[in-house]
Amino acid sequence: MDLLDKLVAKAATVPQKPLSNLLFMLGLVLALMLAAQITWKLVPVPKDNTRWSPTPVTSNQAGGSIDLSAVHKLSLFGDADAEAAQPKVEQVEQITDAPKTNLSIQLTGVVASTAQTKGLAVIESSGSQETYSLGDKIKGTSASLKEVYADRIIISNAGRYETLMLDGLKYTTNSAANDSLQQAKTKQKVQKLDKRNSAISETIAESRAELLADPSKITEYIAISPVRKGEEIAGYRLNPGKDRDLFKQAGFKANDLAKSINGYDLTDMSQGLEVMAQLPELTEMSVMVEREGQLVEIMFSLPEQ
Repeated sequence: MDLLDKLVAKAATVPQKPLSNLLFMLGLVLALMLAAQITWKLVPVPKDNTRWSPTPVTSNQAGGSIDLSAVHKLSLFGDADAEAAQPKVEQVEQITDAPKTNLSIQLTGVVASTAQTKGLAVIESSGSQETYSLGDKIKGTSASLKEVYADRIIISNAGRYETLMLDGLKYTTNSAANDSLQQAKTKQKVQKLDKRNSAISETIAESRAELLADPSKITEYIAISPVRKGEEIAGYRLNPGKDRDLFKQAGFKANDLAKSINGYDLTDMSQGLEVMAQLPELTEMSVMVEREGQLVEIMFSLPEQ
């Protein structure tokens, strides 16, 4: 009885009014819940629950086709620009007037290319030699490099075009080498093989030292024979020598017909001798060959050891 007396005494200490309010609120919530359930029980529920679907539309015209010409004429999204849809053709500027320049610079080397945007020129200016690409400004002058040909370059100087001939050559209005180069640019699509950054560079560096010491060893790598058409030379036939691997790695194939080296026309004896004299100083070479009626430009480095 002691435990019961303690519970009764403890309950007597609890405030009666808050407790009664709490019990009243709980009873009210339960009553509302029961009333809501009774109300939903009294609402009737339809037995057939059908899903809505769109009504199909059929065409009244024969064949079921719809004429949208009237909608097209409205030009809801604007009219197409016929001229903008046509591909733009880049117009290559033809330089016809380029007199000899009077600038105190010398052209010591060129690497001509059949690509309109390619070509390198080695120019000596202010006592130093620099290699320039198309568009580069020439050191010590206000002129910039415009075009590179086999025996000259065209520069843009003070708003006019001028010609700088390769050192040692006399100024002429044109040459057979440049004609051949331009024909290759405009008429034939040239395939390019760039071997300048390949592993063959190291092999060529070793072979170059041997060839400079003994030029007769070139037959170990490549067999060269002139090809004539009548009394004129059409090019030089290239075939592998004893070491076929180097020939193949350089990008050549048997019976390739070499037409030019660094833009120098090999069918012109004087230009052929000129480029051969420059071989010990070249660090890059671009050989244009004819292969099964297709021009192929093979480019590779000539690193020095």
